Amino acid sequence: MKKKVHYTALSLACLLAAAVPVQALAATVDSPRFSRSEEAWARLEDNKLEYDEIADLIHEYNVTVINNRTSYRDYLGDTPSDVAQRYRDAAAELRDSIEFPTDPTEISYATMIMAAQTSETMAKNLEKQADNNVDDSRSIYMQYEQVEANLVLNTKLNRIAYEQKLLTGQLERENRTLLEAQYQSAQVQASVGNATQMDVLNAKQAMEQLDSTIISNDREAQTLRQKVALATGWNYAGNPEFGALPTIDPAATDQIDLEADKAKALESNYTLKINRRKLENSTDGATQENLGKTIYDNQQKIVSDVQTKYQSLLTARASYELAIAEQAIEAQKLAAAALRFRTGTASRLEYQQATYTKQEKDTAVETARLSFLTAWETYQAAVEGLASADA
Repeated sequence: MKKKVHYTALSLACLLAAAVPVQALAATVDSPRFSRSEEAWARLEDNKLEYDEIADLIHEYNVTVINNRTSYRDYLGDTPSDVAQRYRDAAAELRDSIEFPTDPTEISYATMIMAAQTSETMAKNLEKQADNNVDDSRSIYMQYEQVEANLVLNTKLNRIAYEQKLLTGQLERENRTLLEAQYQSAQVQASVGNATQMDVLNAKQAMEQLDSTIISNDREAQTLRQKVALATGWNYAGNPEFGALPTIDPAATDQIDLEADKAKALESNYTLKINRRKLENSTDGATQENLGKTIYDNQQKIVSDVQTKYQSLLTARASYELAIAEQAIEAQKLAAAALRFRTGTASRLEYQQATYTKQEKDTAVETARLSFLTAWETYQAAVEGLASADA
């Protein structure tokens, strides 16, 4: 079942009257049907969540992004003075609502005093924000862009983490089968005097502990799945089909021009652009000096962060390539174990243990692949504007 419906502009008045879901309204106002092809809309509106759709799904259906777009309309064209006046108006409105109690004998007197004092503090803070304001509609727009870009990155990373949890769960279940075989073997050995009851108990306890771990992993996987679905427009009970994750060729890192990427990161960084805009808006000497120092500090941290994420990317690539090499070695060992089992020189349990070790290496390769994808996405996001610019 499709989770999203687009309406024509002609029905806007009816939608408002009927209090439609905010997703549909935002899609009507911000993304008219002609903004995408019918094929593109069909991909977004089906019940399958493809990895390459995440950015578009968040733009169209994420509640935070929609609310920010709605809020931004109120700031459209505002100067710093206009934004400051909004703070002052909010402070005045808050002060008008403050009521200090007059009867100390009232049961709620202390609570009412605390509430009034809290409101007064909030009003003062709003007035302080008005006095120090250097925001205008442009800087606010960039802040909303930054929020959306972070949502896209975090959702991608959650999608990858979900896949990692599935891999972990699959391996744990394979381990559970091996532990059960070991438990049964311990029982047999104990029955003929070759093992103690403590050996049997330990084998059983290992199974029970793993059962608990499996339950915990499954719960964490479900939480990640819900986060991804909610961020991309499905409701809490939504159950989209997840498409496959991409595989990044390790050789792609050879094409990276680190110095060029550092320059791009400085040009595209949201925090840096916002602070530069605030500096342009500032008229106070002390504020200008502080912002100048902040901007210089931002620049140093951005370059450092891109360098750090590049090194993490190279480390992830090396780990991925090592895991592939170890997988090949383990495949040879499993083939040898299979031959011994067929010729009767290895027990079924020994063969099962060799099979599980090979499965461990298979999972290690997939886990390393996903870790490399995570490092890749994190590095690319840093270059595209999300490098850490703060302490």
